[in-house]
Amino acid sequence: MKVDRTSISPVGSVQAANRVSQIYRNNQNNSKDKLAVSENAQIFQKLIQKAKALPDIREDKVKAVSEQIAHGEFKLDAASIAASMLSWEKDGR
Repeated sequence: MKVDRTSISPVGSVQAANRVSQIYRNNQNNSKDKLAVSENAQIFQKLIQKAKALPDIREDKVKAVSEQIAHGEFKLDAASIAASMLSWEKDGR
């Protein structure tokens, strides 16, 4: 027996569309978007905001070093710089 597709009623597609729209309406009424942020995330956000508020260049330090260089008083302690670099490497920073 051959099935003729033209004899199928289009009512099925209308019913399916009605079901989808009903589900959509129920979901809109029942659920609202919510966001829960942990306390650690809130603290982290505050720290980020504080870091962004800090100046990129510490003018007081730049001025002090510039004056030391101008007066010939600026000295580098290579041993302490090397020790600091090694401790950072050792600590994994």
